[in-house]
Amino acid sequence: MLSRLGASLLFLTLVALALAYVTDYTFHIPLDKAVRADLSAAASPGRINIKILDALERDDIEDADMYADIGKYMGYEIPADTLRRLDEAHSMSATVVRNTWEFGTGFVTGEGDSTAGLAGAVTSDLTVIGDVRDIATEGGKWLTGQPYNELVIGLSMVGIAATGLTVATGGGGIVVKAGVSIMKAAKRAGKLTKEFGELLLRMTRDAVNMPALREALRTTDLTDLAKTQRVLTDYAKTVRGAEIFPVLSRIGDMNKAVGPAETIRLMKFVKNGENLEDVALMTERFGTKTRGIIELTGKASLRAFKTALRAVEFIAKYVIWFFAWIGGLAAMTLMRGIRLFVFRRAT
Repeated sequence: MLSRLGASLLFLTLVALALAYVTDYTFHIPLDKAVRADLSAAASPGRINIKILDALERDDIEDADMYADIGKYMGYEIPADTLRRLDEAHSMSATVVRNTWEFGTGFVTGEGDSTAGLAGAVTSDLTVIGDVRDIATEGGKWLTGQPYNELVIGLSMVGIAATGLTVATGGGGIVVKAGVSIMKAAKRAGKLTKEFGELLLRMTRDAVNMPALREALRTTDLTDLAKTQRVLTDYAKTVRGAEIFPVLSRIGDMNKAVGPAETIRLMKFVKNGENLEDVALMTERFGTKTRGIIELTGKASLRAFKTALRAVEFIAKYVIWFFAWIGGLAAMTLMRGIRLFVFRRAT
């Protein structure tokens, strides 16, 4: 009887523990606590300092700033000499001149790898100029049978459609426009994963009737950008943006959180829509620290941090209680056995 009671209690205990864990009943872990725990295990103050110095050696100020921000977030004390070198990198006049040149180049060509260059590319594409320029350039190759970039043409056409949306809504399409520009720059720089590039290409083909666009371009003098713009603006009314607009808008949200250069760098973690949402949520929470956190911990979603710490804290929270309960059952069984033994000896 006693063994059956003990077994029943043990079974009910295990069921209660399982339900508490699965339903997360009264068990919540702050996200910052989870992220700090993973960062603490993955990156010591010394490693963060080395990351900053390595970035400065590469003249990658954005990377240096990112790791410095992570160090501050973790409460690490960054060596004074490292901070001095970081300040010098920001104050150098050569940096200002370079950024100005790269912004201008990005504005004219739509290409760039640095923050300044990509800012220029995004600025030109936020008007219709960049999209018309890219369609005229790539469309000319398309019509003459030369290798061309279909994704850039499709995205540019979507961008022109978003320009009309921006005008019609008083700015509602501006985030989509930014997403278009960033994805074109990422494609040119080879920063898109194969999987996400294919996903975007399928979406642009669904949004834009490419054969019909080719015919429209065939009857247009692509060297006359003003006329080309009128033709493309009229054609943009046929673009179907229901599927691709939300994706580009999410990329635009990332741009607002971390800037164009960091958004492009983060695309190496994106293979599908779910990955995009995961990374976008991280940028909303951690800003420009996001890429560093992902690279240091190997985790690209908020739930990955919470799940890992949740398991550890669950064990820490309940294992002592669990063994105390088992000990109580054992003590109850022992006391019952002693009483039975004494009773039998007495009789």
